Amino acid sequence: MVVYIDVLLFENFVVNLFLLLLTFKLLRFSYKKRIYLSAILGSIYTLALFLEWPLGTSFIAKILVAVLMIIIAIEKRKISNILKCVGCFFILSFTLCGVCFSFALMQNKYGIMQKFEMNNYSIKYILISIMILYIVIVRAYEYLRGRIIVKSLIYDIEISVNKNIFYIKGFLDTGNDLREPVTNLPCIIVEDGYLNEVQLPEKEYFNISYSTIGDSGKIKGFKGEKIRIKSQDEDWRTVDAIICSCTNKLSKENDFNALLSRGII
Repeated sequence: MVVYIDVLLFENFVVNLFLLLLTFKLLRFSYKKRIYLSAILGSIYTLALFLEWPLGTSFIAKILVAVLMIIIAIEKRKISNILKCVGCFFILSFTLCGVCFSFALMQNKYGIMQKFEMNNYSIKYILISIMILYIVIVRAYEYLRGRIIVKSLIYDIEISVNKNIFYIKGFLDTGNDLREPVTNLPCIIVEDGYLNEVQLPEKEYFNISYSTIGDSGKIKGFKGEKIRIKSQDEDWRTVDAIICSCTNKLSKENDFNALLSRGII
């Protein structure tokens, strides 16, 4: 029997990714994009089983690889969550093996279900196709849902300062409660490229301390003459806020150019 390594690795990558996605969906655990790395690791481990390496084929090695795959992909790395995922992953693996074994019996030329070969198309490839379809549907659904959520939290912002009017898109960051301590006004963080034309006396700027996970410091901000915001379902309304500039790009897809503090709303 001829075995193509690239086909073997691809098929096992699809199966591992399918099982991982199904595991996290059934347990309703969030996962990271590194789930693809976990599927690749499981696919590479197949070579150890195929080549019958002594250390790689042991039961302990299989458990360790499954645990490592879950640890790489899972969002919240609690021991209880990892154990639940590993258990569910093995249950789904055994179930899939049973399904594949049943179809293999159906395809046996001595069986009564030879018609399942369906014009020489193996049931194995039908199952692989179903898994790929499931993976595509799950990823497409998550992408579209994420885009809808982001779009619902985006506001139009109009900033007037020194006879200049700036129109930008702002994202409502519900975890952001940055305020200027003296005026107690919420802050709007804007990419500095949109504020290059703003030239104010130094005394009109505020120095605002901030603290995030792994970072802290101070940023400069100013109070706009007039600030208006509008969501998709609302009319323009005027708000009081401090405009702060940042050097980082806030959206990779360029969906928005500012972050709104929850105090704005």
